[in-house]
Amino acid sequence: MLIADHIARLCAGAFAELCAIYVRASPGPPIAFATRDPGRYQNLSEAPLDDRYADLARAAGLDRVLNQPLVVDGSAMGSVVLAASTTSRLAEVTPELCESICSILSNAIAQALQLDHHHRVSERLQRAMLPTRLADVSGIAFDAAYRPASSEAEVGGDWYDAFDIGNGTIGISVGDVTGHGLEAAITMSEIRSAIRAAAATHSSPVALLDAVEMMVSSQGLGVASAIAGIYDSTTRVLRYACAGHPPPVLVTSSGEAYLLPGGGLLLGLGQPASSPERTLTIAPGATCFFYTDGLTEHHRDLLAGEERLLSALEAMASQGALTAEELHARIIGAGPNLDDCATLVLRQDHTGATAVERYTFSSLPNSARLARDSIRSFAQRCGVDSMRLFDVVIAGGEAVANAIEHGSASPGTTFSIELAAGPAQMLVRVESAGHWRTAPSQTDRGRGVAIIRTCAKNVEIRSSAERTQLTMTFDVR
Repeated sequence: MLIADHIARLCAGAFAELCAIYVRASPGPPIAFATRDPGRYQNLSEAPLDDRYADLARAAGLDRVLNQPLVVDGSAMGSVVLAASTTSRLAEVTPELCESICSILSNAIAQALQLDHHHRVSERLQRAMLPTRLADVSGIAFDAAYRPASSEAEVGGDWYDAFDIGNGTIGISVGDVTGHGLEAAITMSEIRSAIRAAAATHSSPVALLDAVEMMVSSQGLGVASAIAGIYDSTTRVLRYACAGHPPPVLVTSSGEAYLLPGGGLLLGLGQPASSPERTLTIAPGATCFFYTDGLTEHHRDLLAGEERLLSALEAMASQGALTAEELHARIIGAGPNLDDCATLVLRQDHTGATAVERYTFSSLPNSARLARDSIRSFAQRCGVDSMRLFDVVIAGGEAVANAIEHGSASPGTTFSIELAAGPAQMLVRVESAGHWRTAPSQTDRGRGVAIIRTCAKNVEIRSSAERTQLTMTFDVR
């Protein structure tokens, strides 16, 4: 206990040659010990306060020992021992001064115990407001963890949730209400319940968050960040939207961590809050992490926090330890954390791998890396040799880049990839909305289709006003 150490040092420095503080809850050595001469009195630093203590003190040259009971809330809790030789100033110390020291220490201990009790009760209340169980669907697994702020005795407003909507569809929400205390906890519970209710009637995460925003603003519940997602366990497609919330992170089966798009405005500001809808297919063996900003702002530097998060997840993936508790341990450790932190993990197992796979992604530049990784992973699982693997990834990457750049630019637009493998050949089909737009003439660009034709065995392009489809086949070996 820090206050006991501090008082022991003050006493030893001011008028005693030795000060030891004992509590009955910790039998044996003192919980705090200070002396002017550590070498001379070292044997007393580990000595219990028993019948032999006076003899040990005299053997060390301490012929004057004062033992004052330590009383907390009317109950004897321990003792404060002051010791010195008869030539020291301790001879001038009165029992009244010893009683004053014990009174100060007793009040400090009582306050610390009360604060600790308050913190434990608050944490239990916070955890009671979080879901007791997460959605249970074959092929995926959910994992979650909550870490309260170390210096905050009040409950917080962070939450996580994963719940069944029906027909293999899972609702996901993670969020953070501004502030602490009972009001923040109540607001957290109301918003989490509102997201569950809205998920039953809104098939779009954007519409879902906008409906919740209207409720939060109209009722004056405060301000909160949130991410809401709808996951189809049959197609493995995740659609999500953010309301001023940190973006999720996807860890692929190969162990690479990708920071996904975020954005949006906070709930409670009186205007549409959510970002555009984001879409991605979670490949077999991939893991998606949703979290609150207590994880990335642990050291008050958001950019450094995001880098630390990605590095930690890739290190965890290399060791096969992709859990929420492990992530908290790596980022926060055993030390104090400045803010509450909630993390939800969605893990897709490897059994979803088949001879034909379909992927859907938002038509955004940062989807290109995920799409290439999906093509590479499928080709490797299908036994494509290293030389052909290079051709497949290069051609597939060019087709994806064209789909993103030249397809429809409408918000929320997606493109799809179909992958199929046979004994001798592999097929890659990339389809996007709209007729591919012609890019401005540039000397260093415009060679994508030529590269695709060079890498693939066969190439077929079908384009109309509604969609463009590019189909490539490759020899497996």
